[in-house]
Parts: sequence; C-alpha cells; structure tokens
Amino acid sequence: MKRVLILIYVVTLTSLTFAGNPPAWVKAKPVDNDYYIGISSALTTEKNFQQVARDKALGDLIGEINIEIESSSLLNRQEIDEQYSESFRQDIKSTAVAQLEGHEMVDSYNDGERYWVYYRLNKAEYEKLMQKRLSDAINQAYGYWVKGLQAEKAGQLVDAMDLYLSGLSAIEEYANRRLPVDHQGKSTDVGIELYTSLKLLFFDLTIRTNPQKITAQSFSKEPSIVQIEVLRGETPAVGLPLKARFSIGEGSVSLDSKTQNDGSATLTLTNITSKLTYQEIELRVDVKVPTRFNTSFMKQLTDDLFDHIPVIKLPVEVEQSPLKVILYTKDHDTNTSLLNMISSYLNDYFDIVSDRESADLSIWVTPSIRKGGIVKSEMYDLYEIFASCDLTITDLATGNIVANFGLQDVRSLVPENSSNSKIRSTAQRDLFKKLRPVIERNLQKAHFSRKAQSATDLSPEDYDDTSMPEIIE
Repeated sequence: MKRVLILIYVVTLTSLTFAGNPPAWVKAKPVDNDYYIGISSALTTEKNFQQVARDKALGDLIGEINIEIESSSLLNRQEIDEQYSESFRQDIKSTAVAQLEGHEMVDSYNDGERYWVYYRLNKAEYEKLMQKRLSDAINQAYGYWVKGLQAEKAGQLVDAMDLYLSGLSAIEEYANRRLPVDHQGKSTDVGIELYTSLKLLFFDLTIRTNPQKITAQSFSKEPSIVQIEVLRGETPAVGLPLKARFSIGEGSVSLDSKTQNDGSATLTLTNITSKLTYQEIELRVDVKVPTRFNTSFMKQLTDDLFDHIPVIKLPVEVEQSPLKVILYTKDHDTNTSLLNMISSYLNDYFDIVSDRESADLSIWVTPSIRKGGIVKSEMYDLYEIFASCDLTITDLATGNIVANFGLQDVRSLVPENSSNSKIRSTAQRDLFKKLRPVIERNLQKAHFSRKAQSATDLSPEDYDDTSMPEIIE
C-alpha cells in the first residue's frame, strides 16, 4: 500500500512539473548587480536540446559583459580599421564562451515543449579571473617583445617577426585594453610596442647587387655570378629568404635560399633563352606571415607589413644578336599547323632563317599522326588519334647534337565523320599544348655555339638519306 501511495505521489509531482506555472525567471530575466545572468531555451524535440539550451544561455550571459575599447589601447590606434571594432567585440565574446569558468546553473524548467535553463556568473570572481589572465598574457607578450628586439638587433629579421607576431597573438583577446609593462624603468604599452616594432621591422631594408647589371650572351655556357647584400640600416640581414625571377626575358636563375651571416647571397644566371637584347631579373625578399597567425585580428595588423620592402630590378644586357636557326622537316604539307606553331614559338628564342650558311643551329622536326580505335558514345562515335613529334637540335659550329627530345602518342578524340584536315589540326593542336613546355625545358638546359662552320656542318640528309628535307619558313 505504501509503494502505491509513493508512486501516486511521484506521478503527481511530475505532472505538476510539466503542467504547473513556469518560474518567474522564465517570464522575466532577473536583474542582479552581483551576477551576470544568462537564460535561454531549446525545443525538447531538438537533438541534444539540453546542451543547445546551455550554450545559448552562456552566450546570453556573455552578452551582458561590456567589451569597451579603451582610448589608449592597441585597437584604438588610427592604423586599425574602425569597422573592425564591432567584429573584434563579437570574436572576444565567442572566445569567452569557450573559455568561461566559474559559472553555475541556478535552475532549469521543462514544460514538455521547451527546456529552459538559468545560468549566472559572479562579477567579482569573473573580474578577478580576467585580471589573472590579462597579467599572464602581458607577461608572455613582453617576453616575446624583448626577445624580438634582441633578434632584430642581431639582424635576424625573420626570427624577430615571428616573435613579435607571437607576442601580438598572446594579447589578441585584450587588444581593447591598455597593456602596461615596465621596460627599462619606463611604463609602456606592450601591445603598441609589439605592433610598432613589427611595422618598422622591414622599413629600412636595403638590397645591393655587385655587379649592378649583367652582361651576358644567350645560351652561353659561362654562368654569370651576382653577389647580393641585404642590410637593415648598417646591420646585415641574416637568414632572410630571397626570390629571383626574370620579369623581362627568360632564362635560368638560381639563388641562395637565405642570406648568410654577413647578409650576403649569390645569384647565378646559367642560361639566357630569350633573344631580347634587354632583359631584367626581379630580386625580392620572400617573407610571409606564418599561417598560424591567420586570425582576422592578426590579418588586420599585418595587412601592409611588407609594402616597404624594396624590389630590385637587375638589368641583363645580351651582348650579341640572337642565334640563327634553320628548321627542317619532311611532309610539310600534312603537318602545316604543328610546324607553324613550333616555328612561331621558337621565334621567341631564335631568329628563324632559310639560309643554312648563316645559321648557328639546325632543328629537325619529325611529326607523325596515326589513328587508333573507335570510342563508342551515345551521341556519336569518336576516333582515337595519336600524335607524336621528335626534335633534334644540332650545333652547326661543332656538328654535335645538343638536344634530342619529343613526345609520343598524345591522344586526341575527334568525331568519326571528321575530315582528314580536321583530324590533323585537332591532333596537332593537342600535341603542341604538351610539347611546348618540353621544348622550353630542353632549351633552358642547352648551350650552343655561334658562327656556323661548314667544315663540320652536319648535312640534314644524314638523318634520312631517302629524300631531301623541306625547310620550314
């Protein structure tokens, strides 16, 4: 009998919990000067509805915390975009929810349709915790700043940049506050000092080259050496990444990946493949912000960090006129499209001539096309076409073959009813797309002589004595 009474009592209480009047805090959010308060709800049909309601309530609680931007803070500096301020506030609040400590659940209520939850956070305890976190962040940032200053003084600019960025990352959540530290007997704001040091880090950078211009020959076997010196003020920049490329012309350039302890690096020009008489190598510092500092706050601070780094334009003057080349092929008429594309492309490197006596090089072009099988499809059948091409480059001054390369069986698909001319043009176009970079790579590796000598000239008939070749003009 007692068990029956107890069961009836529990059922009655449960019925009252769902059917009774909701607590006052559900109808109106309480006001308490000693606590931040967060209240929210979730439908009981939602997945993990209790967790959903909790997260929303904590977000509501954090919303009561005012994020002020102090007038002397890093975030209030004029260099920082004013439109970023509100975004910063939202980011800080999102971070605060994830790191929230000391909050307590006061009550919960379930009316059968919605689940309500009530959280609060003691204001005094929260401020005490925030002051502890702030103090730790300031001390950590100050340590990064001091180490950064030491690295900068030693010319280790990349290390200094990483340290300054690490310091700014440490105080990211507190950039709206003044961050005072005592440095060498004076009070200063570590956030502003880190930001200023970072902004000025690459400001006074100088890049010098010796010689100041390169005089060279195209396709020369002799490398051209350039000594580079990078200084910050009068201090050598140590371990600074560099990058070089042809901004005008074309050739092979190698460069030390980083400057040495004396700020020096060596650039080596091993081959010039363009026939332009004036060319230019662009030399720049190749430094980037590490990806781990990719928050919106850090991007805001580093947006124009590298704008003041100089870019050096190193002139390259090509001494002699371009090499002269005569092109040979067989069956010119059936391969006109491909041969014209090859001739046009090679004209960027050489002067194409039809007089063998004036040529420095001869290039034998041997293309071929063959049909494959039929590829069935719903709309129409397709022919497989395989195109190949070999190129042999001979130095006419020595008679030596200096390059021999090509591509085999580049596949194309054309409708079965295509004309022969359409089949050839499609196959040759597809072949040239893949052949072009192969030609470029081989030319960059090749070295040639000048002033063709007929005594050692290798006759084109030596490749195939069955018929005379045609000259491509």
